[in-house]
Amino acid sequence: MRLAVPCELAAVRAAAETIHTFLEGHGCTEREITPCELALVEACNNAIQYARPGERKVPIVVDASCGVEEIELRVTDRTAGFDWPAEVSLPEFGSERGRGLFLIRKMTDSAQYLRGAQTNTLVMRKRREHTKREK
Repeated sequence: MRLAVPCELAAVRAAAETIHTFLEGHGCTEREITPCELALVEACNNAIQYARPGERKVPIVVDASCGVEEIELRVTDRTAGFDWPAEVSLPEFGSERGRGLFLIRKMTDSAQYLRGAQTNTLVMRKRREHTKREK
């Protein structure tokens, strides 16, 4: 599934609900969907909040795929991007920044940030529950 999400915070909830419905339709459980949805919201919010005014004219692209073994979500923006930290820890109490990356790392099994010259893509993967039990 691919969605073009307007670069505005008000559009994120509808995108998350669409992805939720998509994952339900592929047999995902709430325990699989909820962390994916939270990570997606954080990723979209970050992309929007850090976009410069001129960059907000271009929508964010959200891709979702669901296989037997894992769920993959991609959030692509056209911003300057940032350097993904090697280590992400919970920020100090009262800090207004840093919780999004921490939550993304905690809610997914892997998160990889691909920074490019004109686009950046955050790839988040979550293993399906039945796959975890088999290992």
